[in-house]
Amino acid sequence: MSRLKSYPPWLDEYVEAVDSRVSALSGDGESALEVAVKEAVSGGKRVRAVLSLLWCEGLCGNASVALPVSVAYELAHAAALVQDDILDESESRRGEKSIVKKHGMRSAILASNMLLAQVPSVISEYGLQKSGGRVLRKLFELLGDAFGATIMGEFMDLEMARRDDVAQKDYEYMIRLKTGALIGASSASGVVVGGGLSRDETMKAAYAYGEWIGMAYQVQDDLLDIIGDERRLGKPIFADIRGGKKNAVLIHVMEKASKAERAFVQGLFKKSGPFTDSDVVEVKRLLGEYGSVDHARRLSASYVNNARHLIENLELGEARKKLLDLSDFLVQRKY
Repeated sequence: MSRLKSYPPWLDEYVEAVDSRVSALSGDGESALEVAVKEAVSGGKRVRAVLSLLWCEGLCGNASVALPVSVAYELAHAAALVQDDILDESESRRGEKSIVKKHGMRSAILASNMLLAQVPSVISEYGLQKSGGRVLRKLFELLGDAFGATIMGEFMDLEMARRDDVAQKDYEYMIRLKTGALIGASSASGVVVGGGLSRDETMKAAYAYGEWIGMAYQVQDDLLDIIGDERRLGKPIFADIRGGKKNAVLIHVMEKASKAERAFVQGLFKKSGPFTDSDVVEVKRLLGEYGSVDHARRLSASYVNNARHLIENLELGEARKKLLDLSDFLVQRKY
């Protein structure tokens, strides 16, 4: 896969370090459940993990200190994705069949539980530190609150799919929970394990930075669902429309369109069977006419700018530039 110009040259090293730990953790078992777990946690951009590493590096100069907690967040994220595919009845993920499609509902549920079951043991490595008790308490507090927020965000996403009166503020609150919380908590956790347990302002800045980045990431996902390349994405486009999901692009066009045009878009929600070529052409025409794609791009960019402002005056060494590089990449990605 060709790299975007914004792809940070240093990023692969961090991703490979996380992949190595994740692979070692998932083992070589060949039962159906173990295979499902291994597949669920493989691949992905490792955004949560990399942010943990960078914030830790910014505080103590050694990113590897955050490897255990970064892996914990990848496990939690993988579990959430499996649950998301179950709820959405998704057939594909990252260019392959989804876990639920490939292994069935029962194995998917158990794989999600198995991933979550490994999280405490990974984080427990920090109990060996001198201040291990306080560190563990904060790490579990951050992760527990964030995963709870993610679940509530997922519930809100499903509830909003049943409504026609979804406003942008509803959507923003939902993605702050569903996507922003885990990324915010993983960033703050990097501060904790990097020696910043008593640096409340830095921890708050890290959480807010990750939260804004997560929201920008979600808006970009919404955008790619409408205009992305299916081969690069590894999943079908228009999935949100089919599921009745109200994303940034669709909320905007529904607010701007005429009554007849809104009726057309609403008719596509929950549509059984494939979309026709004329359906696709008309949706993209409306998005262009009302500037909905540009709106989503501006929204994503505004969230990234909010994140960048938070670290303008923080002393984070070389990690600060890497955090800025990563924010640029995430808002420009095509997959």
